[in-house]
This record gives sequence, structure tokens and C-alpha cells, in this order.
Amino acid sequence: MKQEFKGNLLSPLPIVLVGALVNNRPNYLVIGYICPFDFGKYIFFSLYKKRYTRIGIHENKTFSVNIPSEALLTETNLCGSKSGRNFDKASLFENFFGELKTAPMIRQCPINLECEVTEVLDYDPNEGIIGKVIKSYVDQECLTQGKLDMRKVHPLIWATGGDFNYYQLGKRIAQEESKEDTATT
Repeated sequence: MKQEFKGNLLSPLPIVLVGALVNNRPNYLVIGYICPFDFGKYIFFSLYKKRYTRIGIHENKTFSVNIPSEALLTETNLCGSKSGRNFDKASLFENFFGELKTAPMIRQCPINLECEVTEVLDYDPNEGIIGKVIKSYVDQECLTQGKLDMRKVHPLIWATGGDFNYYQLGKRIAQEESKEDTATT
């Protein structure tokens, strides 16, 4: 028997640290709801208008998306519990810049994306940020035969519609056949 459930059941999702240059300083905030679309060419996330990082996103029209590993749980929690107005979140990480120069990224995160803002949707008290992915970066240790292997990333997974806790990525249960496998059958 089905039971009505109030809340978002599109879960779990990876936690990301969105970066922006605010007053010429890198700042990061935790986002639990983020969505790629158009086959990963664009990214959408919702942002409360009072967030400090929003200032840099609007000023520079750029942002980064950094996927932290389980090893960054403490730093991720700090970014989610303190405001960049009062705490230097950039001091928690080794920061680097790519092509855009105003989208700070976190070297300790296994995956980084730099994005240009293409649209801002207003739905008070929040807004939706849509960004075009300009470049993506990944630690070489997270690749298997040249392809991204999320098991090696060890992302923090957040249960958005359940108990609002972090989880680990589970094991792979199906594997797509490689071209070599189908060529021999």
C-alpha cells in the first residue's frame, strides 16, 4: 500500500560546494539540490537570496561546482554552517582558478566544474541559477580506463527526502558491456 509523503523523494543527491569570488576572495557554500541538464552542458541549483556567495555569482556571472569526497566531510560541514561574511572558507582549502579566472575551485575535491551564469530565475525568497559548464576537471586517480569512476570519487551523498544525513555511494550493480566484450561474441 502506498502512503502519501510530504517532501522531495528525488534522492539521494551528491553534495556540492559552489564557489564564487566575493569581494576578491574565494567563498564556498553547500548545495544539496543540484541538477545537470542538456546532457551535462548546463547546471541548475536553487539559492536563498540572502546567501553571501550569491553576491559573487551576480557580480562575476561565474561560479564553480566542486564535488567533495568523504575525506572533506568536516570542511563541508563548516562551509554549510558558517557564513562567508564572518568566516574565511577559502582558508579550508587549496584554491585554484581555471579559464574563467573568477570561479574559484577546490583542489582537494576530486571533481570541479567552472560555469558561466546564463540565466537567473526569481522565485522569492530564492532564485534559480543556471550555468553553462565551460570546463570540467577530475583527479586522475578517479579514472578507470580513461572514464570517470564514481566509486573512486567517494562523493558525499545526501538523503534529501529522508533523514537528511550523509551516505556513501554503494556498489555498482550493472555494467555496460565494452566494445571489446561485444566484438568477441
